[in-house]
Amino acid sequence: MHRPIALSVVAAGLACAVLAAQATQPPAPQQPPTFRAGTNLVRVDVSVTDKHGEPLTTLKPEDFTVTEDGVQQPIETFKFIEANGQPTDNLSLPIRSPEHAYAEAARDDVRVFVIFWDEYHIGQMQPAILGRETLLQFVQTAFGPTDLVAITDQLTPSDAIHFTRDRGELADAVRKLQGRQGVYVPARSDLEEAQLYRPGEIERLRAEVTASALEATVGFLGTIKEGRKEILFVSQGVGPVGGGMAGMMPQYDWLQELVRVANANNTAIYTMDPRGLGASSDLLMSMATETGGKAVRSNAPASQLMQMVRDASAYYLLGYVSKSPVDGKFHKIGVRVNRPDVEVHARRGYYAPSLADVERARTTAAAAEAPPDVAKALKSLVTTPSDTAGDLWVGTSPGQDGPRVTVSWIAKDAAAAPNVRIRASADDGRVFYDGALSGGTASFPAAPGVIHVRRTLLDAQGVSLGTQETTVDVPDYRAVPLAITTPIFLRATTGLELRQLSAAADPQPYPGHEFERTDRVLVRFAVVGAAAPEAKVTVRLLSRGGAPLAPLPFAPWPGAAGTYQLDFPMGAVARGEYLIELAATHGADRVRALAPFRVR
Repeated sequence: MHRPIALSVVAAGLACAVLAAQATQPPAPQQPPTFRAGTNLVRVDVSVTDKHGEPLTTLKPEDFTVTEDGVQQPIETFKFIEANGQPTDNLSLPIRSPEHAYAEAARDDVRVFVIFWDEYHIGQMQPAILGRETLLQFVQTAFGPTDLVAITDQLTPSDAIHFTRDRGELADAVRKLQGRQGVYVPARSDLEEAQLYRPGEIERLRAEVTASALEATVGFLGTIKEGRKEILFVSQGVGPVGGGMAGMMPQYDWLQELVRVANANNTAIYTMDPRGLGASSDLLMSMATETGGKAVRSNAPASQLMQMVRDASAYYLLGYVSKSPVDGKFHKIGVRVNRPDVEVHARRGYYAPSLADVERARTTAAAAEAPPDVAKALKSLVTTPSDTAGDLWVGTSPGQDGPRVTVSWIAKDAAAAPNVRIRASADDGRVFYDGALSGGTASFPAAPGVIHVRRTLLDAQGVSLGTQETTVDVPDYRAVPLAITTPIFLRATTGLELRQLSAAADPQPYPGHEFERTDRVLVRFAVVGAAAPEAKVTVRLLSRGGAPLAPLPFAPWPGAAGTYQLDFPMGAVARGEYLIELAATHGADRVRALAPFRVR
């Protein structure tokens, strides 16, 4: 018998499990900047501006001299990239989902910016006020319609960084920024609660959190775009991390690692001390200089911040063949332009991986690859243009005379919901259902095998507004000793709604996969087959890579034999993508079903 656990205990357990998993997850292996055409081609992004700060756009390969460790390198590849933030086609400007943002970010003509607000190292009063005023003007005036911009801090997981093109949304985010230098309570997270138990080390721990979060942000940007990216790091300066002999000598080794990661991921870091001229630290200056960015040092920083945007507007991609791509050493890169009165910005060099690094990265990548069924389940989280009108869900369960198929659909905009028609057919032409969805759902018998469910949206006059087809593999539940029905999500936003859904015998499945952290979700499923009564049933929370995060409590649902229900509070986990694994085992028979979801 599986007993439900008190909600507060569940939430605390899940939070600790997820935080532990995030804290112990090894960083992704970093590679030198390369063209995809070959692993020994080193790529250098170079911005060249005149004495007025305007980009030079007419340079040729012969205008550049590139050296590695002082030795001139023949330029093998050359490309000029121009991105001014203005639309060049009929692309959809509003960002619909994280996947849409990543697809847009990969374009050469789309600029990507992240504003990293280091709240641990910004004073609560005047520095924070000045910083907000500067950023408010910046986000409202500096960016073009196609620019992707995100605002983040050290307590935001990198996979929860939210890109937008909405200047109003950016302005609202800026207004909420706080300086918390020297302020320790109230704590924002479980991580900060843990810091309070080590009061003598809080500042060192905060420096470690900031350093690791900034490095993780750079690595994340490298996964979504190969070309140039820019980070504006707003801080009064990060303190030392760790110590030397007997902990007496402060260490800034993390800066060297950050520079390495930034150079490897084609990311320029611009820095700004919100206190203005004369306040910027040597650390902020080094961070900017070594990554191809600039330190903003001014009491009126607007023009210098605009230069950051101009630097991303026009740049050159130079590629050369490195003679020692796997020696594990740092290789200094130098770029010169044979024009007078120009300013050249490029990364200072890169750390080449060693043979051991390459093998370790290959092993890590293989271990991190999601199992096929996990990768297949996660595809349902990808938003396509046909999903913009609403969400479609198709599930199967055993019936009296064979399997049954249930279809559920919900409109994104209830006020403008179109009529919906469903046609379900087999490859041989047999039609199992062809008609309207009454109340957004329909259930009908079908034959085992592959069926095609086509959804058609109709306006008030019956004119088609578009179709979407889903292929479903309908199992033969009578032919297997053990099986799990398609899990059903039931979404509740209030306590009353939760109680009603929990008791409902045949509720409409919630077809969406995205939830707010304030949602409570019931997951209902059945274990069927001859071995079902003796089977051991387990439920676990998995990461998007399929790694176990925590067991989940569940209980038999009294409305039907062999049916179970899980009450899952979305606020118990951080924003991101997850799967709920439902498994049943009896002897040699083992089955599992995966229910993917995203928390916004």
